[in-house]
Amino acid sequence: MLLWLLFVLLVASGSSIEATTTEETETAQFFTQLYKSNLQQMVAIRNESIEPCVDFYAHACGQFEQQQSEDAVPPYLYNLQDRMEFFEAQHGSFQTLPGKLLGQLYSECKQRNVQHVLSVQPVLTHWQQLLLQLPMLQPHQEQLQAWPYLRHQWRRRHLDEQLNWIELSAQLAAHGLPTLLHIYFAAGTIYVAPMAELPCPTLQGFRDSMATLLKDRNEQVSHVLAHELRMLCRGMRGELPLGQSLGNDASSSSDALKLDDNTLDYFQRFFAQLNFTPEQLTAARKLSLDVAAITQAWLVLRQTEPRIITNYVLWQLQQKLAYHDCFQLSKEFERLLHLEYWQWHVFAPKLQRNVALAMYQLHTTRFQTRRRSQLSRRDWYGYLLPKQLEQQELQIARLLQAHAQHYLNLTELTLHYSQVQFTAGSFYSNLLRLRRAQLRHSFESPFVDEEDVQQPAYFLRHFLHFALLTLHRPIYHYYATQGLELWQLSRLLLDTDGYYTALDCLQQQSQQLYDPSSAALYRQLSSHEVSAFYGFQRAFLAALRDYHFWLAGERFLFAEQFVLQYFGLDEQRVLFYAAAQQLCNRQDEILAPRLNRAFMNTLEFQEAFKCDAQAPMNPPAKCLVNC
Repeated sequence: MLLWLLFVLLVASGSSIEATTTEETETAQFFTQLYKSNLQQMVAIRNESIEPCVDFYAHACGQFEQQQSEDAVPPYLYNLQDRMEFFEAQHGSFQTLPGKLLGQLYSECKQRNVQHVLSVQPVLTHWQQLLLQLPMLQPHQEQLQAWPYLRHQWRRRHLDEQLNWIELSAQLAAHGLPTLLHIYFAAGTIYVAPMAELPCPTLQGFRDSMATLLKDRNEQVSHVLAHELRMLCRGMRGELPLGQSLGNDASSSSDALKLDDNTLDYFQRFFAQLNFTPEQLTAARKLSLDVAAITQAWLVLRQTEPRIITNYVLWQLQQKLAYHDCFQLSKEFERLLHLEYWQWHVFAPKLQRNVALAMYQLHTTRFQTRRRSQLSRRDWYGYLLPKQLEQQELQIARLLQAHAQHYLNLTELTLHYSQVQFTAGSFYSNLLRLRRAQLRHSFESPFVDEEDVQQPAYFLRHFLHFALLTLHRPIYHYYATQGLELWQLSRLLLDTDGYYTALDCLQQQSQQLYDPSSAALYRQLSSHEVSAFYGFQRAFLAALRDYHFWLAGERFLFAEQFVLQYFGLDEQRVLFYAAAQQLCNRQDEILAPRLNRAFMNTLEFQEAFKCDAQAPMNPPAKCLVNC
C-alpha cells in the first residue's frame, strides 16, 4: 500500500516513473485518498492553542464540536460508518442464496415508506403495514384497527372469543419475536428461559410509544393504557409482589417447570409453527433456565386480564418491528452476512482473500504470539489436540478457514434457506419468515458465541471487519481501534499485581501533584477508574508496539513518514491522536482524565512529544512504565 502511496506523492512532486499501469495508478490514488481524508480530519479536530504536554485530551479534541457538521460522523463511529456504506453499496451484488435473501430484505426495509410520485394512495402507517403483511394479524384486521383496547371496547367487540393472546404470542415467538417467554435452540437442545430484557419503559415512555395510535382519542386513554402495561411488565419482571398464595408457588425450589394449561397450550402452538417431528421433540434435551422467574411471570399472566396481555404483546410487536435503522438487519442476520463476505465475491475487485488473510496474520502477529504462549490448547477447541498439531492449527488463517468450513458451510446454509419464499414488497412478513428459518436452523446447528473473545467466531468477525477497514481507512486507524480493542477485550495483559501497583502509584501521584487549577488532570481516581485506566494503557501500548512492528517490516516505511510529515505528524505521534479522538465528546469528565493519565505515564508519549520536565503531562515518576 505504501509503495503506491509513495508513487503518487513522487509523481505529484515531479518525479518520473514510466512503468506503471492504469490499475496501479488508480490503486495509488485510492490509498492516498484514504490517508488524506483521515489525516485532514485528525488535524482539523486538534486545538493547536493548547499544548499537548499541558492537556493532551483538550489538545487532541479541542476543535471537535466546531468540526462536526450535521452530517459529520465522529471518529468513534468511523468503522461502523464504513461497514454500513459497504453493505449499502454491495447488498445488491450478493451472490449466495442466504446473502440474496438478506440483500432483498434490506432493500424492502429501505422502501417501506417510499411512495411513487404518481400514487394517489396515502402512505400507510407502521401499524397499518403490520396488519396488512403479518399472517397472524391478517384474519383480525378489522378488530385490530381499534387497538389498543380499553375494557369497554374489548367487551363490546367480544374479543375474548376472537383474540387469543397465547396463540398470538406463541406464533410470534416461533417467528423469532418472543414477547412473554424465550424459547431457543442449540444442536438438538431446547432451552426455555424468562425474557431476559422484558421491555418496560416508564409511564411516559409507554404513552410516547402509542402517541401516533392514540392521537385522536381522549388524553386519559393513554394514561390508563400506560398504567396497565407498566403494571403487567413490572409484575412479570418480579418488581411487584404477588398475593400470598401465588407467592408461595413462585418461590418453589423445584428446578422443573410446571406446565399449567396456559404454558402447555403455548408450547403446543409454538412447536406446531416450527414443524418439529415427534421424534425430534422426544430426542431433544429440554433445559429450563431460572424456573422461579418463569413461574413468577406466568402466575402474573394468569391473574391478568387477557385484554391487557394482548395489548402488551401487540405493543411489543409494534416496537420491535419499528426498524428505524435498516442496517440492524446485518447484525440480526450476521451469520448470513458473514457467509456472503467469506465467499469474497464483493471483496474480490479490490482485495484477494489470501492477501487479506496474510495481512491479518501480519497485523495480529504479536497478539497471536502472546495468546499462544498464554492459553492452553483446550481454550481454543474445548479438547486437547496432539502436541504436533498445536503449532500449525493455531495459525490464524488455518483457524479461520477451519471455523468457516463448518459454521459458514455454503451447502448447508443454502439448503436450509432455500425453503424461505419471500413475497415481493412485504418487508414485515419476509422478515418474520427469515427469523423463523434462522430459529429453526439453530436447532440443528451448534451454538457459537460470536462475542466470546476466546472463540474462532470472534476472530472471523474481527478479520472481516479488518478487511473492510483496509478498504476505507489507513492502517494506523486499525491499530487505534480494532487492534487496541483486541488487546483490551482479550485481557491477556492484565494481572492483579499490575493493577494494585497502578492503584498505589496513581494515588501517590494525585497526592503529590494535585493542583486546583488543573484539577481534572491529577484528581483522585476511583478503584473502578484505575482498573479502566490500567486496561486501556496496557492495551494501547501493545497496539502502539504492533504498529511499530508493522512499520519495521515495511520496506517503504519512509512513504508513511513522508505523508504523515506533510500533515505535521509522524509515526511516533499519530497513534496517540488516533486513539484519543475515538473518545472525543464522549463523557469528557470521565474519559479525559483516564486518557491523560494513561498517556503521561508512558515513556513513549514523552519521547513522541518531548515534554519539558515541568510540563503537566510529564510527572516526575511514571506509573506502569515497567509493568
